Amino acid sequence: MRPNNKHMKKTLSILILTVAVAIGCSSAKSTSKLSKAKDLSFEYSATTRGSSVNYVVTRDSIIQKENSRGEITTYKKPVDENDWNDLLTATEKVDLEKLSTIEPPSKKHQFDGAMGATLKITVNGKTYQTQTFDHGNPPEAIKAIIDNITVI
Repeated sequence: MRPNNKHMKKTLSILILTVAVAIGCSSAKSTSKLSKAKDLSFEYSATTRGSSVNYVVTRDSIIQKENSRGEITTYKKPVDENDWNDLLTATEKVDLEKLSTIEPPSKKHQFDGAMGATLKITVNGKTYQTQTFDHGNPPEAIKAIIDNITVI
């Protein structure tokens, strides 16, 4: 007995719908831990003699401050929902408890060869911080987080 085309189309439609729902649910879960945090913020700072850059990102806004030879410029703008979700997704790939133990790939900041940079992530009042690393050369484990912060 051969199945008819109508039955096959119905079965295929149900299969496609099931896969689409499963994919949608799994991507919604990818940010569930951090998205439930009541207090979540990111701070990326890079400093050297005479200049610095600082980003503070919350669900609502990003504030960027640049200090070059005493001249301070501040930018503030809202954070797009897609940018926020990308930042959460990148952050969930990192074990925050081990953030302070991630080794920097280079140490040019120790002799003014690069700005010294740090990343702080605060979740519900608890702050996790990296060791100082070279601005422009973050450890691979946090590169996606830094990239997301600096392009928002």
